[in-house]
Amino acid sequence: MIRLAVTGATGRMGRCALELASRDERFELAAALAAPGCSMNGTTLRIGDWDVRIAERLECECDVLIDFSLPEGTMAWLDVCERREIPMVIGVTGHDDRQLAQIREAAHRIPIVLAANFSVGMNAVLGVLSQLARAIGAGYDIEIVETHHRHKADAPSGTALTIVEELRRALDQFRDREGAEQNAASPLVGGAPVVFGRHGKTGDRPAGQIGVHAVRMGDVVGQHEIHFSGCGETIAIRHTAHSRETFAVGALRAAAWIVSQGAGFYAMRDVLNADEQRENRE
Repeated sequence: MIRLAVTGATGRMGRCALELASRDERFELAAALAAPGCSMNGTTLRIGDWDVRIAERLECECDVLIDFSLPEGTMAWLDVCERREIPMVIGVTGHDDRQLAQIREAAHRIPIVLAANFSVGMNAVLGVLSQLARAIGAGYDIEIVETHHRHKADAPSGTALTIVEELRRALDQFRDREGAEQNAASPLVGGAPVVFGRHGKTGDRPAGQIGVHAVRMGDVVGQHEIHFSGCGETIAIRHTAHSRETFAVGALRAAAWIVSQGAGFYAMRDVLNADEQRENRE
């Protein structure tokens, strides 16, 4: 069995991951971790089939750590995992550039899966975005709208930023394929400018701009919409998460996979591709 540690254990995602893991034959609980000073440290909760004691230190052996804390928490647990050579699955968003650089550096020594979104469906959407963007070219306006619950701490969502980078990468490939002349006439390619919301007298929408908009309301788990609008038509893709379980299922899938991997920086797509290749072999 895989000895599992979960950080952010008192939060929504951490508790959900523990609930599902308690019913999963692949896992046994090594530790449920919360931030130092958390009022629940030292208490015991009944989560699924497990009696879970909340702690602030990892005092036992474990095979993998799932991080659902905060960016600052990630950096603290990253140091622990590096020293003890524990694989990490990171589901935290909102890291700054310095923190992301540290995570990537640590991946030279331990295996790390970092994903803004562990949903299988959302990762499938990310997989087809590049093909769609290259097919329609640079003549379509792109707008991204993400909606989350009122308690989400960062905006726009990490998933929305992942979508932006996926589109930029695809359109860079479009530029390379079409050549310098096409690139000069298509301002969308080659690192499209991004605007986060609009306010005031913005004038005409600049060609080649990607718009990103964040909505915070109620208890919405997560919804992302990508709109491509051109002359006479609009293409819209929407992914809606109905419960946090879809993210927890993906995180556990990543945890079960990464324990057998070498040091490296992995995305959820690597996990899904590896599972698909194994199923094809079988």
